[in-house]
This record gives sequence, structure tokens and C-alpha cells, in this order.
Amino acid sequence: MKKILIVDDLKPFVEQEKSILSRADVHIFTATNGLEALSIHKNVKVDLIVADLDMPGMTGDELCSTIRKDPDLRFVSILMVTRPRETDIARCKKCGANDYITKPINENHLLEKTTNLLGVPIRKAYRVFVNVSIKGENEHAKFLATSINISTAGILIEAKKLLNIGDIVNCSFFLPGSPAISITGEVARLIKKPSEDGYRYGIKFTAISDIARQIIEDFVKSRSVLN
Repeated sequence: MKKILIVDDLKPFVEQEKSILSRADVHIFTATNGLEALSIHKNVKVDLIVADLDMPGMTGDELCSTIRKDPDLRFVSILMVTRPRETDIARCKKCGANDYITKPINENHLLEKTTNLLGVPIRKAYRVFVNVSIKGENEHAKFLATSINISTAGILIEAKKLLNIGDIVNCSFFLPGSPAISITGEVARLIKKPSEDGYRYGIKFTAISDIARQIIEDFVKSRSVLN
């Protein structure tokens, strides 16, 4: 299992949008500062660290330099998040980070860079953003939802109906330019939207036709090229 460590102000971003990094074979750790990140890495030896360059206390480049100098810790990929300034980008390169991404964070770019650094196949993990209406049904109770993103393995939806982890749902929807798609899935993740009347659910496909899977795969590929 691959292990990712998310540090500092990226933590709430990942907590709300975990689906862009979540895979069955990836475990996400979070730290509030550089010192805590260093301690976690010493204990669990993560595969990838994503850290903000300008963290209070130990900065991102200080964290990176410290890790690179330690023979027991240095073999880890490090992705730095920085403002798009030449001086800050130079700091990312100088400290030994593998790569950097500039703010504001683009979710697709973040996913692409993390999957590349982890060495996991992006085709299996890649999600693209799509906003379509969804008709759902759970235990014969119908509900309406809106999609947030989709991959060949699952879909992230937003709805007012309360579902539980493990619930089985049937969903039908149209992707742009496609015929109707019907899938059965399991609620694998629940995210309560702060200060809003709604929930986000990560739905893992459990029953999907070959035709529907091909439609979704073609859609994901087309949007991946555009992005």
C-alpha cells in the first residue's frame, strides 16, 4: 500500500476532497506542521509527502532539506505547493523536492503529479470533474443528486438525502453526448459539507455494464486530454 503524507494548510483541502487521491491501495496521513510531518515519516516511512513551502515553524523547504540529509528518511518523493513566484519555485528546486505545484491548486494537476510520483497507474485513479443531474434510489426511496467527479471506478455525488457507508444505491445519469447510464454502487465515503445542508458521497461501482464502463472511460480520456 502506498502512503501519502499531507502537511499544513493542505490538510482541510484533502479532507474535503479526499476522493481525488483516494484509492484502495493508498493510505493518507495528515500533519499540521513540518515537525509533526517529520515525526510521522520517521515512524511510518511514507512514499510521498505533499507540503506547503511557507509553513509556520519548519518551512516546507527546511522539511525537505532535513529529510534529504537523513539516510534513513531521504528515499521519499516530495511535492511542494508554492505561490507562482520565481523565488519560491527556486526554493522548491534547491531543497531537493521532486516536483512542485502552484497555488491556487488545480485538482487535476495535483492528482496527475501525485500519481506520477507514487508510480501508480493514473488510468485507474484519474477522476475528471463533471456536473450532471443524477436520479438515485436506495431501498426503494428515490432521491436527486448532482455529480462532482467521475472515474471508471466510481463517482462523487452531492445530495441532501442522508446515506450511510455501505449502502447500496442505483444511479442513472447522462454524460455529455452519451446515452443514459445506469449503475449500482456502494457508498464508500461520506463527507458532510460544512455549514451547508447537504452531503457528498463517494460511490464505488459494484455493478456496471461493459457499455457503460466504456462510455465513462471514453469520457474520462477526452476530459483528461482537454485538461
